[in-house]
Amino acid sequence: MYTLLIADDERLECDAIELLVNRAKLPLQCIKAKNGREAVSLATQYQPDIAFLDIKMPGMDGIEAAKHIREIAPDCQIIFLTAWSSFEFAQQAIRLGASEYLVKPVQRKEVYDLLDSLLAQLDERKLAREQHSGDILEVLNLFSREFFAALKFGELPIESLKSYFAMQGISSEQGVALVIGGMEEKAIKLFFQDNQRLPKLQLCYFPAIDRITVLVFTNQPSKIVEQLAGFQSLAYSNIGSGMFFSDLAGIPQAISTASISYSHAYRLHVRFQRFSDILKIPKDSVTLQKKTDEMLQDTLQGELGKAREIAHEIIDMVNTTNDNPTLALNELYELLVVFCYELNKSVPFLQLGKPEKRPVMEQEIYLMDLLDSTCQAVLEDKQDRYSRAFRLVDQYLHSHYPMQISVEMASKMINLNPKYFSQLFKVYLGSPFVEYLTRIRMEKAKQLLDEGDRNVKEIAEMTGFLDGNYFTRVFRQYYGMAPSIYMEEQENTKF
Repeated sequence: MYTLLIADDERLECDAIELLVNRAKLPLQCIKAKNGREAVSLATQYQPDIAFLDIKMPGMDGIEAAKHIREIAPDCQIIFLTAWSSFEFAQQAIRLGASEYLVKPVQRKEVYDLLDSLLAQLDERKLAREQHSGDILEVLNLFSREFFAALKFGELPIESLKSYFAMQGISSEQGVALVIGGMEEKAIKLFFQDNQRLPKLQLCYFPAIDRITVLVFTNQPSKIVEQLAGFQSLAYSNIGSGMFFSDLAGIPQAISTASISYSHAYRLHVRFQRFSDILKIPKDSVTLQKKTDEMLQDTLQGELGKAREIAHEIIDMVNTTNDNPTLALNELYELLVVFCYELNKSVPFLQLGKPEKRPVMEQEIYLMDLLDSTCQAVLEDKQDRYSRAFRLVDQYLHSHYPMQISVEMASKMINLNPKYFSQLFKVYLGSPFVEYLTRIRMEKAKQLLDEGDRNVKEIAEMTGFLDGNYFTRVFRQYYGMAPSIYMEEQENTKF
């Protein structure tokens, strides 16, 4: 059983997280605090394994509380709760040593996914301590997506990096970056943990869909690279090693060069590729436009792994050929605008917004998400050409139910004949169009009546009924009583 500290001046937020934990029967004892000062006091008493801290609390806020909790319980996984969802906040959370952050109001799936990951890490640490009796090889999964992007593109101040790594028990500033493909995250961790031929190492890694980037902290990076190159157990993977870093300022270049090395290994089916060897290879004449065309073709075939690999190559090409960050930003932005246009033209119902001219690291995240969602859509269309179309219609009806929507209007959304649309609508959504839309309106009307803030006429108009009498008749058919009677009954149950 582990201990979860939840600190938020809004009691409902604390109770909501505790309820999620209890419902899922997670091995967590929840302790709750209403402000930062109380959180620090409880941390002193309970030594929590995980702490959810709201940033904005009266008196001592979450930021100050995190600093004290770090001193009390150095291994505590700190998660910030915030009402803001922004890349800037992610960087602030990283500088403070947070493992992750959640945007309020917290969503059930996000909480469960995060707690599952944190509990898995705690279990691994516990097992490692038991196996190695305190003298262990430490493998740390430290990098959130935002942290890794900021680290890769050199957006984090060196002092913040030093502080962050120090909080995780990493004092070395030397090492090598690796990019590994063809191995599962668990297999990589077990390889480094259990391999007796390797010295004890401290590792940070970031897992993505198609590759895992690993930072190996060691004062003997050359020796480690040669050992890894000789391991036959890695025969079915592709590994790229980058330039060695002698201080934390060299990490972005180390990651970038490891990515380039991995791209060569992947493309040429080489097991292990050193960046130093790539420098000896004559440069080819592959253009950015050619790579973009290849990425488009792979995406339209649903080949996610290939498309993501080319995307990494494109990012590397943009960064290595532009010394000026503004030029790199503009080049990648123009590429994304054209790429999105081609995708919208070729794959129906994607509803892609125009990319924004943001820093390269954010454009990379946008591109990878774009490839993931588009390839998923392409593969789904191959299985069933109408499932996405009617999911789009369903979403539209749920968000536009107050409007006067006809079958003709809805059928135009997905370019179908109204008659054929009506037939398919019943197949995909389970009932005729008018019946389905009416049910959505009735469910919303009932919800509004439960809230008790509006009269029946207002609710009728808000749910798409122009005639109040007709609304009353339909409501009675659904719920067995007039809306006014239903409202009275709800009021009576409150007392």
